[in-house]
Amino acid sequence: MVEARTFPTIDIRGVNTILLRDGSEIRLEDIQSSEQGRAILDEIDGAILAIEDQIALGFQSDDPSWKVRAEIALKRKRRSRPALQARIGELRRAEKALAIKDTHANATSKVDAKRQAFVHAAYELLGHETCVEVWALAQEKQPALFTEGGSS
Repeated sequence: MVEARTFPTIDIRGVNTILLRDGSEIRLEDIQSSEQGRAILDEIDGAILAIEDQIALGFQSDDPSWKVRAEIALKRKRRSRPALQARIGELRRAEKALAIKDTHANATSKVDAKRQAFVHAAYELLGHETCVEVWALAQEKQPALFTEGGSS
């Protein structure tokens, strides 16, 4: 799960609360991945096209107010797109930063594991006294690395 910055907001249907085709609602803050946001955006785009087609073709209904309701629904769907696109952008950036961080952590841990394997093999091959001498020489050459603030 990726965490992006969220600020407390008032729920406004069609702006930060999106009505889905199945009748359920989802708040922008509840969208957890860019993939999920993209699927919702695709659903909104499909609904917009369907409503536009109904209005253009003059969908016939016994209810005289259907066109007004369709235009209101179209406005709400269009109004929700920019906020959803912004949320998808936030999530993509957070996912990308997490992927970079994970890649760096894996590379660092692999390098550290190689160094540790080398030290163990050198200790086994050279013996305790020689390794103590090498440690003292390294400390003499780069004392900053062996101080309290440096890494061990």
